[in-house]
Amino acid sequence: MARFLGKITWKLSKKTKHVTLTNIERCYPDLSEAQKISLAKKSMNAAVMNMMELGKLWDKKLEVNNVVQNIYGLEKLTNALAQGKGLLLAAPHMGNWEVLNLILARFDKFAFLYKPPGDKYIEKILVDFRGKSKALQIEANLKGVRKIMIHLKDKGFVAILPDQRPKGGQGVFAPFYGIPTYTMTLFSKLAVKTKVPVFFAYALRTKNGFDVFFEESGEEIHSNLEDSVAYMNSKIQSIVDKAPEQYQWTYKRFSIQPEGEPPFY
Repeated sequence: MARFLGKITWKLSKKTKHVTLTNIERCYPDLSEAQKISLAKKSMNAAVMNMMELGKLWDKKLEVNNVVQNIYGLEKLTNALAQGKGLLLAAPHMGNWEVLNLILARFDKFAFLYKPPGDKYIEKILVDFRGKSKALQIEANLKGVRKIMIHLKDKGFVAILPDQRPKGGQGVFAPFYGIPTYTMTLFSKLAVKTKVPVFFAYALRTKNGFDVFFEESGEEIHSNLEDSVAYMNSKIQSIVDKAPEQYQWTYKRFSIQPEGEPPFY
């Protein structure tokens, strides 16, 4: 059904199609025109799948093993949490990030940062359904940052979408697929300041469900701010390259450009 709706979206939504194709053309310039179009269509199908899966994923009665086939790196994550220092988790817009909640909800003191939508009614629905996992939900604002610091000091761990486009003044330009990309500094600031263990996490769709991956970050994430942000983007890029059709290319990731550059889209 998602593939069918993806075809309709491809034909009718000129804006989404334009954004998706522009992102792919700039990030994968070596692909042929046919390959770029094929990847764009698959990416839009995946985006529709993510939305259609929410009802099932938010069902409190859902048996995790019926959805998640394999979990890679879980032992390393568990060992890092056992150090009692707190932990930061970078969960890029890769695969279905809502699936990660099914695994992370097993742990005590799990929290995630979220950016509230413009519609308060939709926000309430999101908070209510995501709240079924008992995770602490922290709004992305100044008060939220303070809550994160307190949570980390209390040996908790926090998941953040690191490729969320920040507001003006809340990011720096760093390479992503060779493109100067306005990137959030919050994640790197937290990593540099707290020195807590850092992992990257994502859930890739398979034929019968999902495979979940937890990858330990290199020490570069704890260096100075500029190098940390650059490393974060390079790590996300390496993850995206594993299954580019499952990345959210429908998102206007490059809408903020360096001064003097023409509009990206």
